[in-house]
Amino acid sequence: MKKSNPIAALALLMAALIAGPASAQVNPNSPAEKACKARYDDIFGNLNSNRPDKRRISDEEIDWALNYEQVHKAGRPCSEADKPQQQASASTRQDTQPVRMVEAGGTGNAMEGQKAYNSGDFATARAKYQAGCLTDGNAVACTNLGAMASTGKGGAKDLPLARRVHKIGCAKGIAEACEHYGSMLKNGSGGPQDFAGAIAPLTTACNAKKATSCYDLGASYFYGRVGNGPDYAKARQYMAKACPGYAADGCYALALLQRDGKGGAVDLAGAARAFAQSCEAGKSDGCLEYGVAQYSGAGISADLAGARSSFGKACNTGNAGACMNAAMMARDGQGGTRDPAAAKRYFNLGCKLGIQDGCKLAGQVGA
Repeated sequence: MKKSNPIAALALLMAALIAGPASAQVNPNSPAEKACKARYDDIFGNLNSNRPDKRRISDEEIDWALNYEQVHKAGRPCSEADKPQQQASASTRQDTQPVRMVEAGGTGNAMEGQKAYNSGDFATARAKYQAGCLTDGNAVACTNLGAMASTGKGGAKDLPLARRVHKIGCAKGIAEACEHYGSMLKNGSGGPQDFAGAIAPLTTACNAKKATSCYDLGASYFYGRVGNGPDYAKARQYMAKACPGYAADGCYALALLQRDGKGGAVDLAGAARAFAQSCEAGKSDGCLEYGVAQYSGAGISADLAGARSSFGKACNTGNAGACMNAAMMARDGQGGTRDPAAAKRYFNLGCKLGIQDGCKLAGQVGA
């Protein structure tokens, strides 16, 4: 039997990653799958439409569509798109807000709050910060109170209070307060969701080099959550500011825009660099895409050994397509010596992650 051309096989697999791998458990022609696909097409059709009669797409619909992309890519039934996905979003970042040191010259309440916080007396710290913020108007006390109220430190978790005091801190020029206030507006934390209202505080924070706020701005413009639809030029502008500070997601989003020429010229060299930064920060899809660039020489010199390594790294974090690519390269000795044992392992991982061809190909490898 004639052996398949590994380069052609890899190219076909890249296309499959976009369309979603085949799965014996999912029938794309079933009524349920067709209905999900129609819903997905309607959402992004309206997002990208310039028609005056287009309907407004809710954030919930966008979230569902993003979930659908993930389950479809993994070859799982579309019903799983209704399940909440674990994402490193700005809302989860609320749980990691640091308490900032009060500068010299702060009010007595603010300074007493800082002293109590440093000694581990969080209840007293929170009470003093609250007095420092709401009575004395100290901006840093407001920011620190917001951090504690967001996480439930020193008392009950109170998102409405956190949102209120971060707003005060932001108005007084504290970049961290703007970062968290804008995030809470965007995510609907502690009050109604307000994408348009989030733009100003997020812009202030982004201009102060808060990379997560730059990413939130880029995402808002990319998905058309403000204005009359997607604005890829602004999305690209802000993703460039998010990378490399928020490397995993910010650099990955920037790379996609550069690679596809959205919001500006095609920039394959920039895309390869940003995919590499995303990969180094631990994003599986970043490693996959960087491997594709290394394999094909898109924007960088072709590097088969590097591609094999990148695919392996992405596979080890659960990326099915990368497992198949790493397996074929190990099987055929591309980018290094032939390694049937590694090829078999990668094919089996691809199989477990939903690519049925991995099961068959693993059985054909003698190891």
